[in-house]
Amino acid sequence: MKYRVFLSAFFFLLPHFGYAEYRVFLLKIAKKAPVQNTATPTPQDFRLVESTLDHIQYRYYYPVAADEEVTYIDTWRCYGRTDNFQPHCPNPKGQIPASENPAP
Repeated sequence: MKYRVFLSAFFFLLPHFGYAEYRVFLLKIAKKAPVQNTATPTPQDFRLVESTLDHIQYRYYYPVAADEEVTYIDTWRCYGRTDNFQPHCPNPKGQIPASENPAP
């Protein structure tokens, strides 16, 4: 009887202890540079993508051309739900205000 009360209380309180969180990755998708023996660098076209998939998983889920490479740039953690196509939370590193007296 004691165990049944304990388990009932456990399952009743369990939803209150669970909080959702997810990780957002900032990925750079760029064309691979052609192998050349020239000294002048060529500008590369790239795009930045925010995704909940890392740089390895992204290639398997979304179509990426064979001549493109996916590079990990940054990551941060978001709290809350991701249903109903809600936008990802913003990067907190970009929201830190500059200090008045920066350390030397």
